[in-house]
Amino acid sequence: MDPEVVASIPLGAVTLAALMVLALGVAAGWWASRARLKRRLARTVLDHSRQVAELLDALPQAALIADADNRLIIRNAKAANLLKEFNPDNTLPIAVDAAVGRVIHSREAETLEIASPDNPARRLQVTVAPLQANPGAVEALLLFTDPDAGSGRVELYQRLTGALAHELRTPLTAIMGHVEILSSYRLDEEALWRRSLSFIAGEVERLARLVEDLLSLSRLDRVPLQIQSVNVRVAAEEALSALFETAERKSVSLVLQAPPELPRVQADSDRIRQVFLNLVENGIKYAPGGTVTVRLALEGDRVRIAVSDDGPGIASEDLPYIFEPFHRGKRAAPGSQGAGLGLAIVRVILNQHNTPINVHSLLDQGTTFTFSFPIAPAA
Repeated sequence: MDPEVVASIPLGAVTLAALMVLALGVAAGWWASRARLKRRLARTVLDHSRQVAELLDALPQAALIADADNRLIIRNAKAANLLKEFNPDNTLPIAVDAAVGRVIHSREAETLEIASPDNPARRLQVTVAPLQANPGAVEALLLFTDPDAGSGRVELYQRLTGALAHELRTPLTAIMGHVEILSSYRLDEEALWRRSLSFIAGEVERLARLVEDLLSLSRLDRVPLQIQSVNVRVAAEEALSALFETAERKSVSLVLQAPPELPRVQADSDRIRQVFLNLVENGIKYAPGGTVTVRLALEGDRVRIAVSDDGPGIASEDLPYIFEPFHRGKRAAPGSQGAGLGLAIVRVILNQHNTPINVHSLLDQGTTFTFSFPIAPAA
């Protein structure tokens, strides 16, 4: 051996060592990537749980979700207080507990009456609706209503419970299904992990929109109108500006037509802006590649407003129901993920202003919504 050479290492050993270091680096990278994806998944599922809790809090009545073992998964504050009145241990009344079991087994909604805990002579109505948690399990959504509140309101709550269970079922099934799929992926299947996470994130966003819309409806009932002098043109411009990027993604042109000297109107400025937002967003959704036009015009002592799109139009059989919560027409836009509450919010706001809204629609030609506000008195 050359006396200047301290040690000699075979080339094969060096190569093997390099390969082992490379393999360890790759494995460490995959483990780190998988750990990041798992953390993202955990955050996404946590966000979903928070949004469902916010959704129940937005309801005007006691509401909760129970599983097949009658465990209470999520409840709003009203339900928590009501359960304490029934039982100190916060469990469901026996009759309700039995109904949950029947509904989960049959997967059919059921309504029953129970005595109020603070007044046995008063009855509470409990609506129990099945809720698909994942492909292999069913949970139950419960809503407690007071028949003394009026038959119309009780009927509304019953319809709302069924519709809400239906709206929750799709994103919950998608989320839980992909959570189950994620657990079966191999370490080297990062692309599949990311695809499932993308699906879950999309469904969580859908739940977020549903929660926000329900919170908006709830606020409309609680917060009184703030009638003031409003520049309706500015309100329309602000709504169109807020939806510009959404319209651009759908290749929709937004147009505002209004005379230069338009009088101010008497209205709640925040709510009139919400009306513009909901109607224009609805038009964007149903008229991809088309045009949504907002027209403002003076008619006597009122300002007339029309929001039009050149989309597929609304079928005549759907027209009577388009302002109902969660209603979607037969010609709903492909891939549309709206909660079906936008037009319901519009009607509530305009009813609060004692302003009717009219709809004119022709199949394959588009839809126009019209309403008006009174001119504000001169300052």
